Amino acid sequence: MASSFGPRPLFPTDSSAPSHALPSLDTVTLIDGLLHCTQHTKQVCLECNADYSTHNFLTRQLTANRGALPPPNPQLAQAIQKLKTEGNDHFRAQCHFEAAQKYTEAINVAAQRPLWDSAQNSMEEMAVLMSNRAACLLELGHPAEAYWDTEVVTRLKRGWSKGHFRMGRALMGMGRCGLAAGEFQIGSQLDPEAKEMRAAVDSVQMLV
Repeated sequence: MASSFGPRPLFPTDSSAPSHALPSLDTVTLIDGLLHCTQHTKQVCLECNADYSTHNFLTRQLTANRGALPPPNPQLAQAIQKLKTEGNDHFRAQCHFEAAQKYTEAINVAAQRPLWDSAQNSMEEMAVLMSNRAACLLELGHPAEAYWDTEVVTRLKRGWSKGHFRMGRALMGMGRCGLAAGEFQIGSQLDPEAKEMRAAVDSVQMLV
């Protein structure tokens, strides 16, 4: 079904255009180059739990742009940035629970970016949001939950020292000091000038 951010617009079809059943998908019919549910011939159908609006939007955009992908949705970007800024404000005010909520909302909206948006930008955006949420979870005393966020962060944004630093902190909170030392060492190698990283390396070495 349509995402909570809303479906793409529907497009009129030529009433004289032929319809074509798709052999491998008996629930989908192609009308005037657009996907519809076969039973009700709708692009968005609540009865069939089907939403082809994003696919049809891309089809029309590619046709209009002669094959060029549509630009990123500015409304989506603005919504993500607004939620992220609100999260940052809450974090600075040490309202960590409220900050985590805002980062989670931003993550949910960012997950709705269409597949044709820049994968690199989308991954970096998601990595920052999840890293911020991990920082909140650490402050709230939930190192295991923070660890799983940082697992994703270090995969999405490789070579980012902050991801390894926060993973190290999460591991420390879970009592896994040996593994934490390894993450702090990686972070220190990636950013030798980071004072908090050097301090973390020194402190964890006393516990290993």
